[in-house]
Amino acid sequence: MKRIIQTLPLLLLLFISYTAIAQQTDAIPGIWKGTSLCQIKNSPCHDETVVYHISSTDTINVYRNIGNKIVNGQEEYMGTLFFTYEPAKQLLISVDKQRNASWELQVKGNKMEGKLIYQGNVYRIVNVEKQNNP
Repeated sequence: MKRIIQTLPLLLLLFISYTAIAQQTDAIPGIWKGTSLCQIKNSPCHDETVVYHISSTDTINVYRNIGNKIVNGQEEYMGTLFFTYEPAKQLLISVDKQRNASWELQVKGNKMEGKLIYQGNVYRIVNVEKQNNP
């Protein structure tokens, strides 16, 4: 009985931690809209208004991001990326080794801030805000 009483605080702490992580990851799916701004001038890159449609996958902490840009008031498909979520850092990461590119998006409640690192350089800065729930 004494052992059970001693482990209760640890079990409670684990439950609270698990609940907090679950709430964080539940907040990720949805529609996110904002800016993706070029950091390398005189490159093929253009500043854009972006819309990310983020959804859960069958894999824990992996999310699908369908990325669109706004052109003439309409969403235009750019591509789909898969991100892994690191709960301890509240960070979504997508790595493309073939293109030497990686995306890092810091989740901060209903906002995400991040960057695209391409060939070792910060290529884009992203700031998006959640628009609604899926």
